[in-house]
Formats: sequence, structure tokens, C-alpha cells
Amino acid sequence: MTTRRPVPTIFGVSPIRRTPAARRRRLWPVVIVALGVVATPPPAATATPADELWSSTSESFAPGDFHAAPYLGNGRIGTVLPPSGGGYHDYGDAVRTSFPLQQSRYTGTYLAGFYAQAAPSPQYTQVIAALPAWSGLTVEIGGHRYDADVDPATAHDYRQTLDYRTATVTTRVDWTPDPEHRLRLRYDTFVSRDRPDLAVQKLTVTPERPGELEVVDRIDGAAARRVVPVTTTADPSSGRTVSGVRAEGTSDTAFVVSSVDSPPRAAGTALPGADGIRYLLPVTGNDSYTFTAYTGISSTDYGADPLAAATAAAESGRAQGFEAAHSAHAAQWDRLWQPTIDAPGRTDYTRWIRAALYSVLASVRAGERWSVQPAGLSSDDYGGMTFWDAETWIFPTLLALYPDLARTVVDFRAAALPAARANARGYGLPGALYPWDDGPAQRCASPIGCGLTEEHLHNEIALAQWQYYLATGDREWLRTRGAPVITAIADYLTARIGPKLPDGAYHFAPAAGSDEYVTFSVDNALTNGGVRNTMDIAARAAGLSGLPIDPRWADIAAHMAMPPDIAPGVPAEYLGYTGAPIKQADTVLLSYPFTYAAPGYSPAATTRYYFDRTDPDGPNMSNSVGAILSARYDPCRTQYYLDRSVQPYAREPYAFQAEARGDRSGANAQGQSAWIFVTGAAGFLQGLLYAPLGLRWTESGPSIDPMLPSGFPDGLTIRGLAIGASRTTVHIAPANTTLTLTSGDPITLQTADGPVELVPGQLLSIPTRAAC
Repeated sequence: MTTRRPVPTIFGVSPIRRTPAARRRRLWPVVIVALGVVATPPPAATATPADELWSSTSESFAPGDFHAAPYLGNGRIGTVLPPSGGGYHDYGDAVRTSFPLQQSRYTGTYLAGFYAQAAPSPQYTQVIAALPAWSGLTVEIGGHRYDADVDPATAHDYRQTLDYRTATVTTRVDWTPDPEHRLRLRYDTFVSRDRPDLAVQKLTVTPERPGELEVVDRIDGAAARRVVPVTTTADPSSGRTVSGVRAEGTSDTAFVVSSVDSPPRAAGTALPGADGIRYLLPVTGNDSYTFTAYTGISSTDYGADPLAAATAAAESGRAQGFEAAHSAHAAQWDRLWQPTIDAPGRTDYTRWIRAALYSVLASVRAGERWSVQPAGLSSDDYGGMTFWDAETWIFPTLLALYPDLARTVVDFRAAALPAARANARGYGLPGALYPWDDGPAQRCASPIGCGLTEEHLHNEIALAQWQYYLATGDREWLRTRGAPVITAIADYLTARIGPKLPDGAYHFAPAAGSDEYVTFSVDNALTNGGVRNTMDIAARAAGLSGLPIDPRWADIAAHMAMPPDIAPGVPAEYLGYTGAPIKQADTVLLSYPFTYAAPGYSPAATTRYYFDRTDPDGPNMSNSVGAILSARYDPCRTQYYLDRSVQPYAREPYAFQAEARGDRSGANAQGQSAWIFVTGAAGFLQGLLYAPLGLRWTESGPSIDPMLPSGFPDGLTIRGLAIGASRTTVHIAPANTTLTLTSGDPITLQTADGPVELVPGQLLSIPTRAAC
């Protein structure tokens, strides 16, 4: 018996608009009903106290636990605060960072674009530098000091809260260093989203007894890594401290400038090293005293005079005052939070979503020249270098909710195109050769890091460029930025692959896919399938942009070899693969984000085969793709993969994600697993956006095929889904999925029943596929 699929329905009072093709084919009838008579509005989210869902709190003072250090960032400056509320803490050799640095973990401050020349390596040429610590307002009394290394036994009634909504950390503690002294301390700290070169910390001290206390504002050079000191000065008369550093092996300099508002009776003197100011203040019992440090941070990446820029930021913030500066900062974060994902009835998912989205947003900024690194700006894990993580795991989430932020990822590769062309020329090849891992320079360190390591990268770079065009429809951007990158990559791959062999096929050897348990292989399925896609989109992008089309692209796309099947409908990972365990998603990526199709190929069988062989102790990258693929091909398992993409990795107290469920990311990991793993956070969000909605970017417009995973009986809502310049709200309920155009022009959507146009004033209802 054939069951007729329920038809999409539009509720509203305006005339229905169909695409011309839909009008000709009359694919399905459409019913108009007065809004509110038949349509049921999406269910309201479960009411929960704001501080429970919009913030996370630690009530255990654990200075030795790096998971208990909150992350603040504005996409240019990133900093991690120790549990004490400020300053610098080194966790020692037992807690180390990931590849390639593998050093003791510490609370660092990083400035996007500020990189040092790496020690000689065959894999990369740059690693991110760390700045002196700026959040170092410390308190001294009776010969005792409250700082990042304070004795936990002296800290009572401790409470540190990270407010995701306002990106503010508030630390409260009663400090009792000895029986004679008890002080209530409160630190309020933020990195301004309103002004990208400003960070602010306010310390409020309430002593229990009268006497004298000292507050020290210090820019701590001990936190700096891979820099050479340039200058330190302290001027008590103005309350200003300056620290300048130069990134090792470069002429790039950065300055950290602190300007402090102190109580009128506080007397300041410069520290012996001129790296801070000590304030002596007579106090009365139970009165509160406030010190506020406004810190400007800039480098030569943002202008010729970073000292002047950092000083201007600090003094501007000080003139503005804490409340006004914080209000402007919070307003910018409120704007960022307008697009989101709601999971009513699931407070666990709500918290995970907000923590994940916060960690991503803190690591990227519209209009900047930098991409997003695996750990964002929270640490120097992975050396702060750019990997395929940006295009494959982070970019799709940004593209769906924040196209302006997604653009930083694709524009980074476009800006690096001259360097990539120079890399290719260095090996006697045409086109563009991007390194597997490097900083903003994107230089090839050697053939090992360029051209041999994970060559699939080029296909993901090209795909992201194409997807940005498909999602935004920005033809001018495609002509000037996207198409030159895509076609240059196609030119490089054409030469790299070489001529057709006697078997009538093109082969890729040596090749390396994303499975890091295999260093080199021949005809890696992901790489070769990706090449087919790159050649196809290169021809389309060139045609749309007036660029030359190489006829070899079409021939390679048609005759690129694929390894034989290892099981029915399942291509082997590479030529000679026998079913060994794999480290992370590899061949399954043929079906998403790529759209590989071939006679006999089974996306469902391929997904099952390889996920059964994926190392559960590998990096937190695979399960989100498992959710997206299962939503299309095996819906009953979608919730399983969604849960696995977050539950084993989210860590208390702030619900940030780790790279692995253990200390190491796979059996061959170098160093310990990365923290905070922005790649995994964005992947988790990508799974929630693309799996339930069935979202794909196509040349005919966005395609959707909604289904509701079994773990969300009250539905899922995506607010602010970006399609071109328009925004929509999507509510996925058990029976139907409704879409509302909240801003912008009408949108043509591709559905299982044909194209439909979403217009203002109408509610579009589409059947929701069952999870099981």
C-alpha cells in the first residue's frame, strides 16, 4: 500500500506565492486558513530561572582544576581566568597542552593575529604567542596575598559565575588569611564585545575591620609565551601601566596598557620591575572600596602604533566608566544571542547549547582577518593554528546562524591565496597549495606539511567557499574572493593528481584522509571523492564569475578513481584497507558535507560500517556528523549520535567541551587533549542545526527535510536561521514543522514535495518525519 505524504500547508491571509516551476507542475495543493484558526503556535519554552540556564556557577574553589577556569573572549582578545578571579596560574607539568607545543597548561591571554615564528618544524611556521596577564588585581593585607595561587583553605563562601548572556565572570569570596583579617572580595570581569581592544576588571573589597590594605595592579609577564619583552613602565600619577612585547622571530609588537580608577585616598607607587602599581589604602570596617582596571590591548596587526591604540582603548574605557562600558558590551552580546536553538523541556541540552554557542562566539568576530582555531582564543592548544576544523566543523554552524561571522573563515583563505600560490610555485606546481596547519602566514614548512599531510583539506576549503555563496547568494563575493580560491585549488589538484593512467582513471598517490591512524595511502576515498566535488564546483564557480574553465576538471570529476567496496555499497577507506579501526570521521564525510553519489554507493551502509569502527576515544568530531547522516538515512539513531556529540565531552563547572572523553585524543595523540575544544562545540551545534532540519545548501536554494529526534518530545526551535539576507524561525514538532519569515525578502525552499516560497505574514507548515 502506498501512503501519501502530507502536503505542506501555508497559513495566512496573503496570496500564496509559488515558484514558476511549482506553478507549472502543480506538485501539491495548498490550503490557506486564517492564521490562528487552524495553526497551532509552537509550544512555549519551559520557564526556568535565568541564572540557571544563562549562567554556570562553581562553588568549589579548585585552583588546580583547569576545567574550573572560565573563558572570556570577543573574537579578538581571548583570556582564561583562574578560579581566584584574575591573574596568572600555571598548572604544572602534570597537565599539558596538545600537539604541537605539549607544554604545561596555564591561564593565558591571546590576541588574534599575534603569532611567533615557530621553532624549525617540517609541519608549520607559526604558533600563537601569549601576552602578559592583564587581569591581575591582587589584594594584600597583614603579609598575606590574595592572587591566583592563594591557599584554598583561606577562601570561604566561594562562588564564581560565568554569565553566558553577558559574557561576564563574577567571582565572590570571603578571604580569611589569618584570624585577624577577613575580607569580602568581588571581581567583575569582561572582555568588551563593544570595543574589541578593551578588557575590564572591577575589584570590590569589603574589609571586616579597619586598617590598611594594599591592592596591586600588575601586568604579569610570567604569563607571556614566545615573546621578547620590549618595555614596562608604571606611572602612579596617572594610574597607568604599560607592557610591550615582540613576538619571537618577528617584528610584530603588542602592547597591554592598564589604566586604573582607584579610591581617592589610595596612594600608588610603582612596583620595582615597573610592571604594575601598588596602592596603599586606609580602610574602615565593613565599607566597600572599588578598583577598576581598564586594559587596552593591541598589536601591529591592527595599526602602525599599537601602544597608542592600546592606550586610547584603556583611557576611553576609563572615561566611559564601568557601568556604561559593561552595558555597551552586554548590548552587543544580546544582539549575538538573537539567533539560537531552543530545546524546551531539556534543560541539559539548553545549557549545553548555550555553553557551546558562547565558546564559539567568544572566538570569532565579524570583519576580522582571522579564521577560527580548534581551541578558539582560549589556549594555545594546536598552536593556535588553522586546520580543517574551521571549514568542516565550525563554519557550517556560523553559516546557518551568523553569516557575517562565517565570512571570516572563507575570507581568511581568500586573503591567504597569494601565499598559497607561492607555496605551489615553490614545488613547481600551479594553483594554490594551503598548509595542513599554520598560522595566518599560511606558509608551507616542507612537503610533509604541504602536499602530503591530509590533502583532503583542499576539498573542504573549496566546499566552504562554495557553500558561502550558495547560502548568501553574494555573486560579487564569489567573483572576487570565492571563485579565485576554488579554481586555484582545482588547478593545484589537477597538477598534483597528474595524468590519467592506463586503466582510464585518475589516481591520488600518496594521499592522506582525515583518519589520523593512517599516515599515507593511495586513493583515499574521502580525498578522491572530494576531488570530484572540487572539480565540479570549480567549473560552476568559474562560469558564474567569468574565469577560465579548464576542460580537464570535468574529465577528472568523471574519471577519478575510487577504492573498491569493502562491503556492499561501502567504499574502502583507501586502496588496501581491510577494516581496521579509524580515529575519526573519514569516508562517511562523502555523504556529508559532500554529496557523493555513484552506482551502488550506499550512504546508510557506509555510515553504519565506519561508525562501528570509529575509536570512541578519538577526537570529538565524528558524532555530530553521525547525527546528520542518521537523520537522513537511519533516523532512529539520530538522538544516539546527538547525545554522544556532547555528553562525554562537556565538563563542569562551565559545560565547555573537551576534545576527547579521556586525557588523550586517540591512541597516537601527541600531548593531552585540547581544551576548550571549540571544534567539538561547533560540531555539536552543527548536528542540532542540520540533522533535525535536514538542511543542505543547494544551487536551487536551501533544502530541508525535517525530522524530530526522539529526545525532544516538546520539539526544537531554531530562531534566526539565516538564508541569504533573510531570517526565519523554525519550529520542529512531532507532526509538523512550521517556518516563519521574521525579516528579509521571500525565500524559496526545496522540500521533499517540491519548491515552496516562504513570504512575510504566512506560516509554512511541512510534515515532520518520524524519528523511528
